Amino acid sequence: MEEYRKKLKKRSVLYLLVLIVSFAGIGTFFVFGRVLFGMDVELRRSFGGIFGILFLASFAGILSSTMTLGDENKLKKEYIRSTDERNLVIEARSSNVTLNIVMAGLYIGFVIITLFSDNGAGKVLGICCYSTLLIKSIVKSYYNKKM
Repeated sequence: MEEYRKKLKKRSVLYLLVLIVSFAGIGTFFVFGRVLFGMDVELRRSFGGIFGILFLASFAGILSSTMTLGDENKLKKEYIRSTDERNLVIEARSSNVTLNIVMAGLYIGFVIITLFSDNGAGKVLGICCYSTLLIKSIVKSYYNKKM
C-alpha cells in the first residue's frame, strides 16, 4: 500500500510539471505568439486550446491524486482496483476494442475524404491510419516477444 502511495505522489509531481509547461505554453502562444512566431489568431488559438486541454487535464489529475491521498478509504479502493487481475484484463480488452473502433473510423474517413476531396486532408488521415497501425503492431510484437 505504501508503494502505491509513493506512486500517486510521483504521479502528482508529473501532473504538476505538465501543468507548469501547459501554462507556459498558453502564455507563450496567446501573448507572444504574434510577436515571436508571427502566428495568425486562429493558429494561436488552436495551440492555446491544446495547451488549455493539457492544463485542465493535469489540474484534474492533481485534484484526483490529492483527494485519493487524503482519504484512506479511497486510497484502499484505488489500490484494490489497480491490482485486481480481473479489472486489468477488462481494461486491456476494452482499450483494444476502443483502438479498433478508432482505427475503423479513421479508415472510413480516409476512404470517404479521398474519394470526394482533393485537398490534403486525405493524406493526413492516411498518415494517421498507417501510423496507428504501425504503433499497434510494434507494441503487439514487443509484448509477444516479452511473453
